[in-house]
Amino acid sequence: MTQVRGDGLLLRGVGPEEIEMVLPRVAPVELAAGDEVAVARKRARLERSGERTEWEIWFAIEAGGRLVGDIQGRCSDAAMPPGVWELGIELWNEGDRGRGYGREACALLTSHLFEAEGAIRVQATTDVDNAAMRRTLETLGFGYEGVLRGFMPQPEGEPRDYAMYAITKQDHASENAGG
Repeated sequence: MTQVRGDGLLLRGVGPEEIEMVLPRVAPVELAAGDEVAVARKRARLERSGERTEWEIWFAIEAGGRLVGDIQGRCSDAAMPPGVWELGIELWNEGDRGRGYGREACALLTSHLFEAEGAIRVQATTDVDNAAMRRTLETLGFGYEGVLRGFMPQPEGEPRDYAMYAITKQDHASENAGG
């Protein structure tokens, strides 16, 4: 099982004893709807967290000995060209936001994808109004590429616009070389 260690965080798989605690954090809609098939799929993904599957690598984010969120790199050949990865992250509690966990987790996973998973491009989308995530991506050297209009469906109301950011392997190497 892969682990990625940073200065203040550890990206790691979810332990078998943690799955039932983590499941409500990553599958709240499925659990509320009683969708047993979707819940079983999320449980199976958690059981494989920390290992590269055919379409993702999913990590728990540990800070100070406790789980604070999850982060994934998604790479489905059916959805994206080879070597292109999409980041997804969630910090579960409001009190854990604004403490640098998201920035460090994104930096760690991005570096891991370039160095160990053959990434040529890592991209991320976020709600256009998510100023904190947009700032995080820009700080990490991701370039703003535009707005995906009507991108994210909502339970009620119109789909939300999302901002697209990306960094290439060459950009990342320049960023890390101080360039």
